Amino acid sequence: MSAPLLDVRPVLNLPGHWTFWADTIVGRTAADPPIPLGPVDVSQFWCTSRLSNYGTGGVMVSLPCGLPSDRLLALWSWRLWCFYDNDLYWCGVPSGIIDENGAETVTLTLTELPGYLKHRQFDIWPKWDSREPAGVGGGGFPDGMEQTAIARFLVANELADVGVRTVTDPGPSPVLRDRVYEFLESDSRGQLLSNLAGVLDGPEFRTEYQMTNLGRPECILRIAYPRVGSGAAGLGVSVPGAALGYRAAWDSDQLRNWTWAVGDLPENAPEGAARPTVMRRIPHDGMPRLDAVDDWPGTILEKTLLERAETMLATHAVPSLQLTATPPESFPPITRYYVGDDVTVRAVTPLLPGGLDVTGRLVQVDVNAAEGTAIWTVSTPSPPPVYRESLTRRLDRLDTTTRALFQAGRMSINWGADADPAGGPQQPHEENQ
Repeated sequence: MSAPLLDVRPVLNLPGHWTFWADTIVGRTAADPPIPLGPVDVSQFWCTSRLSNYGTGGVMVSLPCGLPSDRLLALWSWRLWCFYDNDLYWCGVPSGIIDENGAETVTLTLTELPGYLKHRQFDIWPKWDSREPAGVGGGGFPDGMEQTAIARFLVANELADVGVRTVTDPGPSPVLRDRVYEFLESDSRGQLLSNLAGVLDGPEFRTEYQMTNLGRPECILRIAYPRVGSGAAGLGVSVPGAALGYRAAWDSDQLRNWTWAVGDLPENAPEGAARPTVMRRIPHDGMPRLDAVDDWPGTILEKTLLERAETMLATHAVPSLQLTATPPESFPPITRYYVGDDVTVRAVTPLLPGGLDVTGRLVQVDVNAAEGTAIWTVSTPSPPPVYRESLTRRLDRLDTTTRALFQAGRMSINWGADADPAGGPQQPHEENQ
């Protein structure tokens, strides 16, 4: 688990270093390789890479750009490979195009290639249970299935459809988990993978790129535990020092010391069955009780709800911290590091006279080739500060009608051994009020 600590803006000499090449996303048949389309002239390019998440980007092209108009308009039919100083850096699939005011330029939005998982549903009927005998309906691991193997099961075949190779590494101490996935659970397989990576001690994943021995570009989704990325990147920033700007902001929007995880009922649940709910708390000396509820539609295992409740409690046990700094130009080329690598942050201010000195993880990189910048978002170890919700996520959470309907059913509440109701919460009612 990680959350943002540092937003670093090193100035990089990107313009003039970029080249772009396209091919089809699939071949003429399932057995054929993609068809080369050739170089593409790009006037503006920007992209985002994320740790345990899916990247996005965009390009502006001046027509003619090397691709015919019918190909530009054929969204999700081709890929744009992006090279920095002749090193493969990023790959996006066009997911939208804007033609405005009759201009000789068009703008395309890009989805990083593994983001294809957001378009694939979990379509195994009626469910998949890691504890049941192996086959279409189960994984055959009654004592728990290794978590990176679960991740591979969720996404590997689907990614292969768009030419992405999945690599997994369970690490020296593999973690076993029980998982049940219902038919069409969640909004996509991509979200199921993010959920698995989002629990405490969950696997991480990131997108990597390389050239094959045949000289073709290749995209890899690497899934690993306990981490992906290197601890020897040697990157860092100091405040005060050479940094050009600094800002820190703490916020308590998601702060909590009591948390509830509300699950769902399986399709074959009897009428009037109790909806599974798990509650966890931590000591809160000097603070009042602060409650929060997280809904997990489609999650039916109480053990999975427990993992999620403990994760959310640890993640949101401290106020969120957003710290931005802008160091000078003396940073390495972007092809020398990936999300998941370590960086060092040092800051001394009147508010922090003792100083902040921590090694964090690079969890997001936003590149803008036209401006020659790479914006870093860096996190501290768990339990971390947390992201402020995006506007879209906040609007989703404000859908109180849907939430009330979901939570209005009967609930079977697991208070947990650490949640003695004496002097604390009321004993739960049979019906959720």
